[in-house]
Amino acid sequence: MERVEQQAADVADRPPSRAAVWLKTARPFSLSASVSPILVGTALAAYDGRFDAAIFATTLLASVMLQVAANYFNEYFDHRYQLDTAQSLGASTAIFQGAMTAREVFAAGAGSVAVAALLGLYLIARVGLQMLLFGLAAVAILYFYSARPVKLAQRGLGDPAVFVAMGFLMVWGAYYVQIPRWSWSALAASVPVGLLVVAILNMNNLRDLPDDAAVAKRTVVVRFGERFGQRYEAALILGAYVAVAVGIAAGLLPVTAIIAGATLPRAIDLARTVLAASDRRAFIVGMKRISALHLSFGIALAAGIALAAVAQLSS
Repeated sequence: MERVEQQAADVADRPPSRAAVWLKTARPFSLSASVSPILVGTALAAYDGRFDAAIFATTLLASVMLQVAANYFNEYFDHRYQLDTAQSLGASTAIFQGAMTAREVFAAGAGSVAVAALLGLYLIARVGLQMLLFGLAAVAILYFYSARPVKLAQRGLGDPAVFVAMGFLMVWGAYYVQIPRWSWSALAASVPVGLLVVAILNMNNLRDLPDDAAVAKRTVVVRFGERFGQRYEAALILGAYVAVAVGIAAGLLPVTAIIAGATLPRAIDLARTVLAASDRRAFIVGMKRISALHLSFGIALAAGIALAAVAQLSS
């Protein structure tokens, strides 16, 4: 028994592998934010009559790689500009602990962009040069979210940047690679998806309030206070469901999109928890819960739209 306990202790004390460190710094728990919009945009394209599996898979992987790049760049620039410390709850601490050098983190971000660019070449070949504009817009937002001279997050512009990049651009982009045209339905669907991804960011900002305030990072929570941030979070979460209802009522989303409402009880429970929170630990747990909600909501919304697409084929 003692030998087993000693072996377990040795495993616990063993430093993580290089691969594990790189994976942790990529923040895999957050990557659902780049999956949901692609599912929803692709489902809308299928509802409008087109689905190409190869284009879908390429778009999904490129989207995930761009978010991985954003996570690495955010880690790098927060360290470079001294916005994080080893004690910051928002930092992966890989650089501070010496598990990765700052140069390695930056290289990982650049490498992730390179992989996304290679995937983008396939989309350009299939769809057209206009896809280059989507790619350039996405890279500009993810890089200058943290980097000088723009530093969107530092200036308090992180919320609209994330809403545009991971709501509107990703949903419409996923639709556009299937059907190269403007879509009001894609715009309508991007609103609830965007609101929930901003809710992920705001939960992060609630968690990091003392650290962000100390370095004058002008997030919504820093500007208007924790209580406002809690109410803002609840409004973002519940607003996603209102946006779906409005989209259906306006005829921009199929009635079956109401399936997204299956996740409403979880959303209400999370909103109540955030409103009642009195310490940062609630927001730490809340980060995982809002990420999971964003993914389950996106899957449910996409499934509802896909169901309408199947019904059309059957009729």
